Amino acid sequence: MSLGRIVFSRSPRSERGLLSGWNRNLVNDLSCNGRRQPTTRVMSRCYKLHTCSTSKSVVSPLLRSNICGTPSSYQSAAPSLRSFSEGPSSSEEDDWGAEYEALTAQRNKNIIMNPAGQGKNILPGGYVLKKDPKKGGYRKVILEHSLGYFWAIKELATTNKKPILSNNAVIPAAEAEKFPFLGDLVNLKGEAASIPDFFTRNNRSKDASAKCTLVAISYKDFGAQLLPSWIDPFDMAFRKGVNNEADRYEVVRIIINEGRMVKLLSPFITSGTKKNVPESDHANTLLYYGIDAEEFRDILRMHNIYSGYIFLVDGIGRVRWAGSGEGTEEEIHSMIGIAKDLTKRLQKQLPQSQNPRIGKRVQ
Repeated sequence: MSLGRIVFSRSPRSERGLLSGWNRNLVNDLSCNGRRQPTTRVMSRCYKLHTCSTSKSVVSPLLRSNICGTPSSYQSAAPSLRSFSEGPSSSEEDDWGAEYEALTAQRNKNIIMNPAGQGKNILPGGYVLKKDPKKGGYRKVILEHSLGYFWAIKELATTNKKPILSNNAVIPAAEAEKFPFLGDLVNLKGEAASIPDFFTRNNRSKDASAKCTLVAISYKDFGAQLLPSWIDPFDMAFRKGVNNEADRYEVVRIIINEGRMVKLLSPFITSGTKKNVPESDHANTLLYYGIDAEEFRDILRMHNIYSGYIFLVDGIGRVRWAGSGEGTEEEIHSMIGIAKDLTKRLQKQLPQSQNPRIGKRVQ
């Protein structure tokens, strides 16, 4: 086969396919003098296509650079491809470093990561640092490429289904951070909502101690099945028992569905969720249908989507306690105690005058 009769497409997808072996037979046919040679000989001799007699043919710059080792415009425009050989440039490292610092600053600092899990090593954007055995340095690698696509399932076993650990005490008000924003939510009654505004919608006084909300978040059915271990004791202690202040306590379920096809499947997901949630809680069960909620997930350190997550939010939308997995007796007792502390009203006392006014006695 003569190379002069071959026209390569400039489509990145077709080029990657050619280089990764989809059309390996075509590479075997490449030659300068019309002679068929094995791929190994072509690569070992660094086949210089651009200096051959057929160099006037339209040859992909990306293919030429990967076979001959010469730079191309595609390499400068695609750092993801260049990083495998040359590594990212200093400008790209600076850009990613600035983005990393900004995303890290958004993370909730009061959430305790389980030391036995992988969440403590995950960087914003779904990356981890991996040591380069050749150069000795570290480079950022996509999470699934480094830990495998089943890392989250393995982590459930190593952490007892608790990617984040429960706080031992209430998060101080001075250190508490606002619950992150997430829009495009809809409850089981079809009403639109957004958080954290949904948590504070009935708190007209804007008093932090006026209300306490238990927020239960799940991504998968397995995680949703862990949440009743927290919700049921909370309901019995504050909402279903003999309590004159039940309106100060609320449970909000958030079910996050990510993907490009979830919008089309939303009627079936909503119908199935209604069967599993009591009708009295339909107004407080929020569903998210979107392509990606990665930033929201990263702020609350919910890297493992197979577990369930619990948060206590005060009257002005601040996270005051966090937990995950299946609640133990000790954790539930601590959570209920913290919820009571968050709703203690300050008893206002009238100041007593040091010099009381003495009037004339009426006879």
